[in-house]
Amino acid sequence: MKIIGGITTILATASAFTPCSHTATFTRNTAVYNSRVDSSEAVKAALEASKTHGPTSPEARVAWDIVEEMDASDNS
Repeated sequence: MKIIGGITTILATASAFTPCSHTATFTRNTAVYNSRVDSSEAVKAALEASKTHGPTSPEARVAWDIVEEMDASDNS
């Protein structure tokens, strides 16, 4: 009886190491991953900060730094 129980246990756990009978397919929407970030609103804000506070003000510098970071971001 112990031998039959042992064989059954071995056969039941052996299926954990066999390849999966179904294949999962993963698709990516490359348009989303390869699209550029729209920084037009950030540019408008940076231009407004430059007009309001001056082009060398800390506010304008931060705003233009945000634009630069958005344009430099690589989403691939």
